[in-house]
Amino acid sequence: MVVLNRNLVYIIAIDDVTSQIKCSEYAEYGINSWMGWANKNDVDVMVVRSGDNRILKSKWNKYLIFDNIDNRYEKIAMVDADTMIKWDAPNIFDLYDDEFCGVIDNDNMWWVNNSINAYNKFFKGIDLDYYKYINSGMILFHRKHKSFIDKVFQFYMDNKNVLDNWDVPHSGTDQTVLNYMLRKHNIKIKYINPTWNLTAIHRKEMFSYNWQLEEDKTPFFMKYAYVWHFTGFPIENRIDIMKRLWENIGGEYE
Repeated sequence: MVVLNRNLVYIIAIDDVTSQIKCSEYAEYGINSWMGWANKNDVDVMVVRSGDNRILKSKWNKYLIFDNIDNRYEKIAMVDADTMIKWDAPNIFDLYDDEFCGVIDNDNMWWVNNSINAYNKFFKGIDLDYYKYINSGMILFHRKHKSFIDKVFQFYMDNKNVLDNWDVPHSGTDQTVLNYMLRKHNIKIKYINPTWNLTAIHRKEMFSYNWQLEEDKTPFFMKYAYVWHFTGFPIENRIDIMKRLWENIGGEYE
């Protein structure tokens, strides 16, 4: 019997042919954390490991999610494979009802501004406030957002040639397009606490710990955040960081 109104964590773990560093080199550590957390919270997990043959850059596969799931899922967390969730994090699906949710991404305002300006060519007349700009690496939404998510993918298909050959440095792939599309289609956004998508951990000096409390060497990111997003630094460092972290804390998820 199909149980309706389930919650789902949806993870894209596809090796990108345009990247020298493959997602498969680090994804399992993130997937393992979400799997362990989901088992404790009665949540389903779906991992997508192969992409649609129409898509060059793997991130655009995210927006085919409703081609891969059915109506049993009411609330969805779509997360990047370079995220890990803390073993004892509360239930993420209690954060919202039916809104579209994300964490404001203001760790590198120069990058955000550069990306907004670069992608504005597609969205003339739409004002994208970078103080309300969300990170796409961990977003929450409801099944009612299907038509919107489909529109994002259609935008990619309509502009495929330009987007597949996008060569503007420091502007990203899908994230700014998603933000523009949210504004264009007047999607109500609920901004959630940064503890649910902690980016730029190194910039915030949260890999360190309170050296004055010698008895507690727990890194700040583990003490004060629930979802750790290992981005904003050279991608080759991600593999070693996530691997060593999982070796140290993997037992907590059992």
